[in-house]
Amino acid sequence: MITAVAVLAGCSSTPTSHNTPYAEPSKPAATQAPNALSAARTQLNDLQGQARITTTLHWASHYLEAGRAKDASQLLDTLSQTSLQSQSLFDWLLLSGRALLAQQQPQPALDLLDQHQQQTQNLPADQQARLDLLRADALAMNGDTLSSLQQRVAAHPLLDKDDQQYNHRMIWQLLMQMPNTKLAEAIDGSSGDLRGWLTLAQLYRDPVADLDAQVQRLNQWSAQWRTHPAISDVPAMMDALRQAAKHRPSQVAVLLPLSGSLGNAGQALQEGMMTAYTLRQQKGGTTPVLRFYDSNTDEILALYQRAIGDGADFVLGPLAKDKAAVLASQGTLPVTTLALNYIDMDAVPDNFFQFGLAPEDEARQVARQGAREGHTQAGILYPEGDWGERVGEAFAQQWQSQGGTVTVTRAYGDGADIGETVKDMLLVAQSDARGREISRFTNLKVDAEPRRRQDMGFLFLVANPDQGRQVKPALNFHYAKDLPVYSTALIYSGEPNPRRDHDLDGVRFVDMPWILGDHDSELHQAADTQWPDGHARYERLFAMGIDAYRLQGRLYLLSTLPTSELPGATGRLTMDNHRIVRHLNWAIFVNGEARALPQVAQQPDGAISASAVDHATLDQQ
Repeated sequence: MITAVAVLAGCSSTPTSHNTPYAEPSKPAATQAPNALSAARTQLNDLQGQARITTTLHWASHYLEAGRAKDASQLLDTLSQTSLQSQSLFDWLLLSGRALLAQQQPQPALDLLDQHQQQTQNLPADQQARLDLLRADALAMNGDTLSSLQQRVAAHPLLDKDDQQYNHRMIWQLLMQMPNTKLAEAIDGSSGDLRGWLTLAQLYRDPVADLDAQVQRLNQWSAQWRTHPAISDVPAMMDALRQAAKHRPSQVAVLLPLSGSLGNAGQALQEGMMTAYTLRQQKGGTTPVLRFYDSNTDEILALYQRAIGDGADFVLGPLAKDKAAVLASQGTLPVTTLALNYIDMDAVPDNFFQFGLAPEDEARQVARQGAREGHTQAGILYPEGDWGERVGEAFAQQWQSQGGTVTVTRAYGDGADIGETVKDMLLVAQSDARGREISRFTNLKVDAEPRRRQDMGFLFLVANPDQGRQVKPALNFHYAKDLPVYSTALIYSGEPNPRRDHDLDGVRFVDMPWILGDHDSELHQAADTQWPDGHARYERLFAMGIDAYRLQGRLYLLSTLPTSELPGATGRLTMDNHRIVRHLNWAIFVNGEARALPQVAQQPDGAISASAVDHATLDQQ
């Protein structure tokens, strides 16, 4: 199967390492880059000619590798572009472009490439192709996905083998992120290899396609595109789909709480499953028999056995964590079972899998993104209680495992104490008191303006919309307006409310494509027709029901082929140790509206490329 590398959302990225298509300039004989930028400038002033140029390029590359993109840009700006020969100009452009993209400045990067386009026309073809890749990254980060794809496809034949592998992954990455509506529009207006890529992505990503139909369409694609760069990927893709078709269930038992305290949640899941099921039927696809069982009972084992006795060869559910744990503790289960929650067990049966909407996973994704943006220190602010502590702890563990430092943690209660908690967390009162104390013992004019602590690169905030609307204004008031704030999907109600959410402006958060994506998709339209009133606070569970239904037919694919993924309503779905992992999209509040953010892609070696995906995010539901 074509490998799509992991998607990471965010507003800034660290640069690619030198083993990517962005080659590092040759190392000079000079010393290693000084840690302090001022020291680097002083030493460079003592160098002349080519020695200064080569050393500057090398030290800028070093700063980029260390996540210091702004410092790299400042060093590179000291060079006179008119003095650069062809190789030095090439290195300077690559490093300057990388530094701009690492600071989330795609338009200046594009302007830079345009400014020097005439000078680079005489560069060797392979170097021009690498600059084309840089341009493609900037275009994607700027939200112009189709132009980025066009640039990549055009440059592909000019790249060497390693760069072609990288470009191949990036092309597929962008294709996996294009909204289905835009993908269809792009196909109509394209030709050549680009059209081949677009049509392959469309048939692979079809959210309601029958497995047999997909295999047939892949055969047709292979016959039409025998010399296409992606042709070598298709046999593995077809084999995986054929195997998944062989193992798909014929009767699925769904164990959901259709009554009791979890009845509303169970109903939203059921309606999501039925929406996906009905749409598949309408399209003539193969569908299993679905039988629903009310799991609002203390006898979950008896209910499970009853479903098996009724002929089920696959079980979806249960939803309650304790009941899922009971099933997982039974040893090998008679049929493949996908629990709709995550349990705290290290060892589970080989045919027991887990899928849910765990906020702890969202917290871990935030921690990973913070590290990729070059942050090393973070604060945590969470609501009092066991639930808030669990989410905060999940973030802290992931953050510290990456080498990050948690500089402050605070729990807040309800009501008026939120502002005081924020003030205490930021050490504003101590700063104010220190300023007054200093002024008592000196005749000098002292700047006693209160300041917040400076040992936080960003704040991880766990809060619902009402809580967040109190926390963010308190941060602004206490001199922390510029402090980046990242949160989970809890911060967004899922429904636009610009008047009230204006207080959340600047907060970035992760959420599922069903909430952030284009609502004109086929599944959205089907959902609006069947459930015109929506599902309010249970909308995300409705989306989970859509994906749960799709997983029953494709779980084998995810569990046996590590590179496979399912573009879903709740995120890009992959498998890790019997757990379905959701890769979410990012958004930011601007003028009270949640706006999708570009995303950057991580290469398998851990380096971050400057590639980004469409602002509209996934629409493949």
